[in-house]
Amino acid sequence: MMQSVFWIVLLTAALASSIGGLLLCLRAWSSEALFAMISAGAGLLLAITLLDLMPHVFSDKSLWLMPFVLVGFVMLFALELISKSSGEFGSTGIIGVMTGFLLHAFVEGVSLVASLQMDSEVGVSVLVAMLLHKIPDGVTIASLLLAATNSRKKAFWGATSLGIATIAGALSFGFAEQMFPSNWSGIMLAMTTGIFLYVSASHLVPYIGQTKKAQYGVYFVGAMAVYLILSAFLHANHLHA
Repeated sequence: MMQSVFWIVLLTAALASSIGGLLLCLRAWSSEALFAMISAGAGLLLAITLLDLMPHVFSDKSLWLMPFVLVGFVMLFALELISKSSGEFGSTGIIGVMTGFLLHAFVEGVSLVASLQMDSEVGVSVLVAMLLHKIPDGVTIASLLLAATNSRKKAFWGATSLGIATIAGALSFGFAEQMFPSNWSGIMLAMTTGIFLYVSASHLVPYIGQTKKAQYGVYFVGAMAVYLILSAFLHANHLHA
């Protein structure tokens, strides 16, 4: 019975990633709205990086994972140099965002099963937290994909792919546990942090600044504030779990 409930909630959490894509696909959006989405998406991405991913990298109270944050950062930087990208938010930014989010979602699925095996109460707490933050994850990836490609179909499937990656991570836990060293998920998480840090701080923030319009800065800061409140709510729930 408990296993059935677990899979039902996991599938619900995965489907939550599609909500952002679905909402953005219901209508056409003006260029101003797309810029607003980029701004809000950049704020969410930076907030996820600093409030969600970075604390997990430091959770073992060790600095040994920090070089892998740099690896992720430099990897995207090198990719941008090789592609000779212009100042626009284009292919390099999208590759970075998709790579980071898919790695993050996959590791979440693996970590969820691992936490349930270690302690069922901790596992349920992780599952609830995942359910709540999948929606902003979906909104972020869908808004950035829509702004970069102007394709509602790509935005929807980009958000949906996060849920698929989470389920794939959960299903592959046994395989991953046997094939990779025990610390591989921490390494992937650290690289994801570096990827997100580069895309948000070094790519999206300057892009928003080029518009020289204050309202986009408001969307950027507002999205961070919303995620900060959500993060504080989740942290409070963890303390009482």
